Amino acid sequence: MAVDEVAASLLYQVMAVAGQVTGRMQEGLERLELTGPTANLLWVLDPEGDPQSLRRLATLLHCDPSNISLLSAQLEERGLAERRPHPRDGRVRTLVLTPEGRKVRRRLLDVVAKRSPFAELDATEQRVLQGLLAKALKSA
Repeated sequence: MAVDEVAASLLYQVMAVAGQVTGRMQEGLERLELTGPTANLLWVLDPEGDPQSLRRLATLLHCDPSNISLLSAQLEERGLAERRPHPRDGRVRTLVLTPEGRKVRRRLLDVVAKRSPFAELDATEQRVLQGLLAKALKSA
């Protein structure tokens, strides 16, 4: 198989996996009363990490900051997150998980792990794939 054909095949496989993930997660998201976009935002809010600015969250999710404002409001209405001033720069707004948000995020990660097509891979295979994907994403 030529290099171009391998690259095309890889792209097709990645897109197919993304489609499977989306499809498999839908039922779990419905049970958690989350939409895809609110689940994505909840997912990137690392409870152990530094608070992320709304602008940074928009960059991570490849969307407009106004979308993050809307999604943040939806999470706040459910009591899953709070917008707060950044601890080192009060002019910057961050989004932080509430205790309930941490619980729902944990359940979300459990749903994803159980329904993931990667669940079929053993731990070593998952680590290898994680490293390869990280390398590919870093170069992008």
